[in-house]
Amino acid sequence: MDETSLHALLERALVPEPPIGPIADNSLRAGIKLRRRRRMRAAAGAVAAIAVIAVAIPVITGALGHTAARRAATTAQAETVYVVHNAGRFMTPISTITNMPGKRIKVAKGVMAIAITPDGKTIYVANWRADTVTPITTATNTPGKPIKVGNTPDRITITPNGQTAYVANFGSGTVTPITTATNTADKPIKVGRGPQAIVVTPDGKTAYVANGGSDTVTPIITATNTPGQPINVGAPSRAMAMTPDGKTVYVISGGTVTPITTATNTPGTPIQVGRGPWAIAVTPDGKTVYVVNQDGSAVTPITTATNTPGTPIRVGREPSAIAVTPDGKTAYVANFGSGTVTPITTATNRAGKPIRIDDGPGAIAITRDGKTAYVINSSIAGTVTPITTATNTLGKPIKVGRRPFALVIAPDSHGAGHH
Repeated sequence: MDETSLHALLERALVPEPPIGPIADNSLRAGIKLRRRRRMRAAAGAVAAIAVIAVAIPVITGALGHTAARRAATTAQAETVYVVHNAGRFMTPISTITNMPGKRIKVAKGVMAIAITPDGKTIYVANWRADTVTPITTATNTPGKPIKVGNTPDRITITPNGQTAYVANFGSGTVTPITTATNTADKPIKVGRGPQAIVVTPDGKTAYVANGGSDTVTPIITATNTPGQPINVGAPSRAMAMTPDGKTVYVISGGTVTPITTATNTPGTPIQVGRGPWAIAVTPDGKTVYVVNQDGSAVTPITTATNTPGTPIRVGREPSAIAVTPDGKTAYVANFGSGTVTPITTATNRAGKPIRIDDGPGAIAITRDGKTAYVINSSIAGTVTPITTATNTLGKPIKVGRRPFALVIAPDSHGAGHH
């Protein structure tokens, strides 16, 4: 059985796991690699005996949609944190004003990814078991009719103008465009094998799809939804981040990161990073890319001007997700194996004192004013912990239900997160 087939089998056998860097690849996939690896060792090659296990999903570029511009605002206002669970068919809204959970929102079982429109009015949830995407109106927190897409929808992102959602279907080797005005699926776009990450340029003209089973990245012209020539990145590609100016896409490929120049769609020299690169984020000024090395317990900074890696920054065990504050001053890294979150001062690339979370921290999202980071605790009981970024102190854990694995933050002008 090849790697792509095994991945597909695992994705269906597993209860989903945990990038976004600027929510970048924050998220949707953290503890899965660790737990998948442990399960694989225990099975000793007995693939048929793979059991269902719980994992947390980190926030990854494209997983939560195009949010960098929206999150760059510094004016404080009420927001709602939407938390997705993999142990049931629901999402939980949390008010950032009260840090209280609201009424659960029903969705289809098997959620794999989540994205929100730039105006914050609609959330799209990819359901990998049902091969559908569910739109949710945030004004009322009501789900709409599920939209049929391809096999095993694995990632979803939305164009900057909010007109189209692109869904990467891992099992079909396709991308399904959804017209958000009507919530109708358009003709699937054929890409490579096992698409599992997708980003869109800031001008909305091109979508880039990482094909983990083909070792390629496929550019899609959004005006016509036609795929371009696949870009060879030499190793399985599973996560990406785009610079704010849209000039470069950085792709995790094997044990390296490959920069792709979007003007010509040509790959540059692969950049050596640490062991097991897993998540990736770009600072708002576009000067630094941070790569989370899950097997190396470190984060590698890359200077984008020269594409040279800096000295690895030591963090906790099995880091799985990263988020950067809107002012670009701090990167927060969730260490799944250590039960901690490590703050990194970007001006010096020094790690601060670990913040003790326990309970397998996974996905991270930061409010638009940068004052609070919300961290998923991927336990069976299920909580989300707020961190005050000014002091790096923990708030009271918020109970949301079993096995939360992903989250996204939306403007809240209607009290969706309140009781």
